Amino acid sequence: MSSAEGRGRTVDEAVDAALIELKESRRNVDIKVITETAEEAVVEVTVIDHEASSPTDYEKHGSLLRGDMGAALLAMRLEPTSSLADLVYRRAEANNGLPIRELMWGMPGSMVAAVHMGEMTEEERWRGLFEVQAARLLAELEDTPQGPLWTQDLYGAKDRFLGPVHGFAGNVIPLLLGWDWLTAAQQAHVAEFVPKSLEANAWRYEVGTTWGPRSKREKRLFICQHCHGAPGMVTTFADAPFATPEFDALLLDGGRFAWAAGPLTKGSNLCHGTAGNGYAFLRLYRRTNDPIWLDRARQFAMTAIFQCRGAQMVAGRGRYSLWTGDIGLAIYLWDCITGDARFPTIDVF
Repeated sequence: MSSAEGRGRTVDEAVDAALIELKESRRNVDIKVITETAEEAVVEVTVIDHEASSPTDYEKHGSLLRGDMGAALLAMRLEPTSSLADLVYRRAEANNGLPIRELMWGMPGSMVAAVHMGEMTEEERWRGLFEVQAARLLAELEDTPQGPLWTQDLYGAKDRFLGPVHGFAGNVIPLLLGWDWLTAAQQAHVAEFVPKSLEANAWRYEVGTTWGPRSKREKRLFICQHCHGAPGMVTTFADAPFATPEFDALLLDGGRFAWAAGPLTKGSNLCHGTAGNGYAFLRLYRRTNDPIWLDRARQFAMTAIFQCRGAQMVAGRGRYSLWTGDIGLAIYLWDCITGDARFPTIDVF
């Protein structure tokens, strides 16, 4: 595997310097922070050989975001057929005998698919599949020094991630979406461990509260975006059907951190951009009915429009993907107009 050292005023700048040398994107690398001071950050960026490091069973997974299961869900919305429904079911059921992974690759994603398919088809088989997978998901929750967490087995390495794509929050998403399909005991269990784990992994500051990418607390690497950091955690848990004064205060503090951090320099997109962070404000508006959060979401929307237009001028074209492009931004803008908060591929297909 090839690697390069990068230096910059921030970790992001150092990573970008190494990526230029490697001619790679962030999607295909592993990043190790060597030193980080107020003056300079030094990182080592290594290109991931996915074929060599990934288990041979990856192609068997019914992946919500990387396979044909998500595409089939969208097709079902547009023109439902029994063959499409059967395809989604086969992909989702295949995850029963595989590592749970996380939302993007594994079983939590197939549970999301089951909830949406149950709503679309009203077939009982989707609830039955969800119940089997929910029981297994909860059974694999581990007690750790940082609270109840899952260990993700990804690309040949094991770690405890926290965010809504690869980690703890992402594993809880289907439990919240399928809340009415959980037993009373399961609901009580989720309502107990979620606040406990969020509190145990929180970094508190005067400007608010955030969470790192991983549960390891010895290294403070702050990424404030949907997939890692306060915005994604708030977007995930602000829709939780349970509340305590402490839990709600923690969510509001996460929203304060996302607002203090401001719009992201990475662009307007959902995954690691201004639109994705803005969904945290829309969710807090729905939870609290406080108009300040809708106003903040709309302020982020105006900045995201400016970023999108600037990027189009530089590149001479738009970006047409959902998670990292203009389509995701368009959905966010619509939700800012309506005051709704339906995050694509999670709340709606």
